[in-house]
Amino acid sequence: MPTLKCVRPKWVLTTTQAGALLEAMPLLARTMAGVALLTGLRRGELFALRWKSLDLVDGHLTVQEAVYEGAFGTPKTEAGVRRVPLSDTTVTLLEEWKGHVKRTEPEALVFSTWSGKPISPNNVLRRWIFPACAQLTLPNATWLTFRRTYSSWAHDKGVPAKVVAGLMGHAKVDTTLNVYTQVIEDSVRAAAQRVGGELFTIVHKPEKGAELTH
Repeated sequence: MPTLKCVRPKWVLTTTQAGALLEAMPLLARTMAGVALLTGLRRGELFALRWKSLDLVDGHLTVQEAVYEGAFGTPKTEAGVRRVPLSDTTVTLLEEWKGHVKRTEPEALVFSTWSGKPISPNNVLRRWIFPACAQLTLPNATWLTFRRTYSSWAHDKGVPAKVVAGLMGHAKVDTTLNVYTQVIEDSVRAAAQRVGGELFTIVHKPEKGAELTH
């Protein structure tokens, strides 16, 4: 049998590429992609976020839901239900986005259509992310690319593997994780700050017009 080959080679963004990609997109797409890059959320978790899931004062979000093709449910694994610290950069990005939307009541989705329904992740890719990648002569980045990039950045910064697993909601984590909750929480906070504060600065630029989805 011939050797199996990966049809779509795995790749990750460099910090320079990530910064340029975010700068090339409008606020809505920039916020979604930025949060994905800085938290490692799965796309279903990202698009199911509600304002009640965010604590921008304390700097964390809680993953409790996931959405797939408009249907809401629980995250992919039990480990997927988690509390994810946010870096200062991520908080700033979300605060800027919150200032541009009309619906910020607790049950409202952070990212939604004008009618309040979930946005299609694939539509975001086709409308904003792929064109931005083409503009920068980059391969097409997907939500999995952002998740993989987050994991790679965290490991590159020396964040322990089990901490990264906890951040990303992976099911296979050390069984002693819960025993060292306080230690892990401190490590996770440091990890979020490393990824958000040291790797790149998201460029905030004036918007020419209101987002079409709100």
